[in-house]
Amino acid sequence: MSLIQEIRETITLHRQPLQMQDLSEDVIVNGIVSENTALILLKGFSKLSSRWLFMSTEPANLRAKSPLLFGTCILAGLHITPSLHGSSTHQTLYRHVHGLLGQAQSASAVSLDTIQAMLIFSMWDLRPTRDHDHGNSWLLSGTAAMQVMITTSFESILQSPSQSQEQARAREMLRTWNLICLCQLQFSVGSGRPPVIAGQYFDECAKILEFPSYNSRDELVLSGVYLYRTLWNLISSSSIQKEVPVWPEVEQLRKSQEHIYNLDSSEPLRFAYSCTYLILARRTLQHIHESQIEKPGSSESVLKAANDLKFIKFAIYHANQILCLFLSMSDLTTCIHPAYENLLCSFAMVTLAEFVSHVPDIANIISLMERAISHIQRGGKAEPVSRWSLNVIKQHVNGGSEMESLDPDGTENSEPYIPLLADPAARSWMENEWNIEQEFPSLEDMFFGSVV
Repeated sequence: MSLIQEIRETITLHRQPLQMQDLSEDVIVNGIVSENTALILLKGFSKLSSRWLFMSTEPANLRAKSPLLFGTCILAGLHITPSLHGSSTHQTLYRHVHGLLGQAQSASAVSLDTIQAMLIFSMWDLRPTRDHDHGNSWLLSGTAAMQVMITTSFESILQSPSQSQEQARAREMLRTWNLICLCQLQFSVGSGRPPVIAGQYFDECAKILEFPSYNSRDELVLSGVYLYRTLWNLISSSSIQKEVPVWPEVEQLRKSQEHIYNLDSSEPLRFAYSCTYLILARRTLQHIHESQIEKPGSSESVLKAANDLKFIKFAIYHANQILCLFLSMSDLTTCIHPAYENLLCSFAMVTLAEFVSHVPDIANIISLMERAISHIQRGGKAEPVSRWSLNVIKQHVNGGSEMESLDPDGTENSEPYIPLLADPAARSWMENEWNIEQEFPSLEDMFFGSVV
């Protein structure tokens, strides 16, 4: 049964009692994990979630407050140990926590803790299997958003007395709301499905800056919401940028937030910026390609072919930036990225493979891709697609008739010949599920798992 099907629409943000819940819900009491293992995995979750501020309670202290959120944090923290992915512990833990999330529908008042558990399920790949898509992330983040919109009075959220528990709780709720908005926009952009959040509710995100205790992490999340909202507006319009690879809306937004982009900790925002431009460039290239099919050989088609190269080089540049930033951000999350970042890193590799004949430094790209693949979380299609993309590039180099290739301008490139490496994992995926003639997947294909 779908995760969404197990969660009813009636969700409120009333406070949950702090007393110990039914021990039958506890993952430790149920013998799923030991106390020592739970502590290790909770520390792991604290590390992989440290980029964001949305829980006021330390994960280790959640056991008495919310067995659901406690178990969800343990489940997410399990990913710091790749060998546990798909293990019997992973499967049992997932079934139990997934069941608790489904049971939350029967409560008369579901807490903010439950909303936060839904957010964690949306942001990270928690399932123990590979054969899933990311439609549930769009649905679940949308479900959480709808309930917050229905039950929260944003008009009064800033009216709590300063330094009070009410203000702290309001800040926690708004931080959670901002991340829900970011997650919903990311998966809307990736899947092509419109966000369920009404436009005026995105505007509420800015209220986080009115709390006296806001910090740079709050600013980074808010800037991400602005950026992906701009991206969604661009890709959902009928207008196509066809002349030069510059989108004024994106550049104006960046200039207005230059101080945030220049922060040492702004890699996630710069990653989002390159993702935005990669998606926009690929959209233009798709339009040019379709136009050339409709009017082959026309003067308009020749002009579009010239523009094609501009956008290809632009896409390659930002694909390279995405891989570099993906690796740079790994230190922030113990090498475990949210699902969206894994998918966009993989999509960047697809772009490099598709336009490999225009890549100026293939040896460096191969090295960069190999390092990035080692950081892509198992589960879903991001990992196998990235390995396949790497093999496409290696096959391209391996199939060269000489030990040198041509640059996009037709001049000889003295880069050394790189043989197809014997990568057992990549070769296994390629032999069992992919071949070099496989059509390059779109971003939407990757989000819905329809690439194999």
